[in-house]
Amino acid sequence: MGNGESSMKAMVKYSRALGTLLLLAILTACVSSLPEPSADKEPSANKEPSADKEPSADKEPSANKEPSADKEPSANKEPSADKEPSADKEPSADGKPSADGKPSAEKAPSDTPVPATATKPDVQLSPEQKLAEQQLEAANQAEIEAKAIEATMAVSKLCDAIGRKLGSVSVEDCRAEPLIHSGYSTEGNSIAYREYLPIEGRQNLGKVLVLGGIHGDEFSSVSIVFKWLKILDQYHSGLFHWRIVPTVNPDGLLQRKSQRQNSNGVDLNRNFPTSDWDDNAIQYWETETARNPRRNPGSAAASEVETQWIVNQIETFNPDVIISMHAPYHLVDYDGPPTAPENLGSLYLRKLGVYPGSLGNYVGIDQNRPIVTVELKSAGIMPRKSEIDSMWNDLVRWLRGQLDSSREIVPVAEED
Repeated sequence: MGNGESSMKAMVKYSRALGTLLLLAILTACVSSLPEPSADKEPSANKEPSADKEPSADKEPSANKEPSADKEPSANKEPSADKEPSADKEPSADGKPSADGKPSAEKAPSDTPVPATATKPDVQLSPEQKLAEQQLEAANQAEIEAKAIEATMAVSKLCDAIGRKLGSVSVEDCRAEPLIHSGYSTEGNSIAYREYLPIEGRQNLGKVLVLGGIHGDEFSSVSIVFKWLKILDQYHSGLFHWRIVPTVNPDGLLQRKSQRQNSNGVDLNRNFPTSDWDDNAIQYWETETARNPRRNPGSAAASEVETQWIVNQIETFNPDVIISMHAPYHLVDYDGPPTAPENLGSLYLRKLGVYPGSLGNYVGIDQNRPIVTVELKSAGIMPRKSEIDSMWNDLVRWLRGQLDSSREIVPVAEED
């Protein structure tokens, strides 16, 4: 009996241990079958919000007040301590309190999209579009370069011709000046000018346009302009803004036998669009000059490209004073508002009056703009250097008085 009782006790212990192990196995299986916490659930109320979650940029906050579009959120309002808006969830519609204590279901999310940011997405061009754009840019650059080469060649050709024509201006003298090609004459010769711009920090009194060689057979009216260019190259101080055209009638000058008119046989100084041109120009030419070819006013006002070029310069450059160089009457003529220069060197004021289509009429009378017509003593013989300098000094002094009478006159050699 003793042995049987011991065996019975051992079996009971064994059964209990086996039951315990079985229970543990069942509990373990139950625990293993429980679902994992969802990754898209919001943080627990007793936990700090995850540091890697920001409020969604494409959702509107749940509240009955939307933040102002031009303001930052208020500094004294913190979001709810236990929840941040889920990055991938709309505000809850189950009546849970929102950050301001009101159920979020009371304010449904707006169906108006949030305005996009101001940044503009890059436009992706197809290979064909990129190629077309590159070809257009190359064509534009090629056109610019071609025009620059054309202008350089036109001025070079003009200087070659002037240097061969005039004894007092060499090819090198002409090429030394950075002339700007600005248009073509009837025969395709360059009409070019030299510009002396205002200088920063210096008072600029005004703009002066100097026109040489309106009449092609008045050689000295071209040559003296080149002499004055050399003076300005040395003494330009920015007192005036100069635009200087050595010859506005290159065709007349460069004919085998130079002539007053342009290549169409029109006197440019009778072709300007004066207010009396239509009524008087042709009649004056016929009755007063007996149709003298040297005074031919043309078929219509401003019919000639050279006249049109000068008119355009007057309109666009808008000079305060115009100086027109001529020969051989040995005087100074003047039209426009007072006061005329009494003399330029040995040339003294003697008004000749105006004619239908003349530049003095067009500028001085119609536009009430000062114009000085300088008539040198000889069309074929240049003044002495001392006379050229004296004329220049007197001209600059008069310009100062004309454009700013309050300025003190100082020696031209120190200024202009």
